[in-house]
Amino acid sequence: MSGGRVAAVVLAAGGSARLGRPKQLVVHAGEPLVRRAARAARLAGADPVLVVLGAHADAVAPALAGLDGVRPLLHAGWGAGMAGSLLAGLEAVRAADPAPDAVLVTLADQPLVDAAALGRLIAAWPGAHALAAAAYGDPPGAVLGVPAVFGRAHLGALLDALRAVDGDAGAGRWLRAHRAMVTPVPLPEAAFDLDTPADLDRLAALDGPGTPGGPGEVTSSTEAPR
Repeated sequence: MSGGRVAAVVLAAGGSARLGRPKQLVVHAGEPLVRRAARAARLAGADPVLVVLGAHADAVAPALAGLDGVRPLLHAGWGAGMAGSLLAGLEAVRAADPAPDAVLVTLADQPLVDAAALGRLIAAWPGAHALAAAAYGDPPGAVLGVPAVFGRAHLGALLDALRAVDGDAGAGRWLRAHRAMVTPVPLPEAAFDLDTPADLDRLAALDGPGTPGGPGEVTSSTEAPR
């Protein structure tokens, strides 16, 4: 990574109210989504990887067992929304010694975002403004959001913005407000996020029958995979 050391914050604190069960533990391609997201960040080169947990933390944390360079961060105020969870994760990363040169922000509920996709973002962030974000949607690139990589120089402004909002406003709003500075990285994988039972059915269809996480096997896991 020519741009320097990149840490990661994986947001996995939500209550999964619309899904009706912990989305962090839904299994896709043989792994709980929270483990898959953390492992993808590590394989893409992020170190360390902080996974922000909140709802169902006691059940979710074991799914991260055995992942080198990955550690959970419990955010007790997760119920107030994504802004607070992201703020907690970024503050913890920023306080690290030595501080990283950039921070990758990614979500546990974007199951199609893999290490290769995150690697493209990390490769792009050392551009003119040290900002890179996923571009997706219809038409292609219409949406700018997370996953995204923020250079260290931008963290103060992002933290200030997060302190001024509540609820589920997150990094995407800040990125769109600073679109002229952002290097967009085509990432159609980011268009799919898991929120509802209908999304679960779509994910099962992508997995296909007879595969771990396929129809009849897209399940919640309370154990770390071996």
